[in-house]
Amino acid sequence: MPGNRRSFFEGGHQLEKLEFALAVAITRGDENRSELLRAQIAELGGNVEEPGT
Repeated sequence: MPGNRRSFFEGGHQLEKLEFALAVAITRGDENRSELLRAQIAELGGNVEEPGT
């Protein structure tokens, strides 16, 4: 996989992991963890894809 494409893929995978962790933190009511995860997601640029794509 070319460098830019691999970086994009790995960044997308990391974003998915963070979003899953955020969902778990929200479900557990862990506000501190939720805020930390939201900040990390924002650093990665957030989810730029439409839901379900």
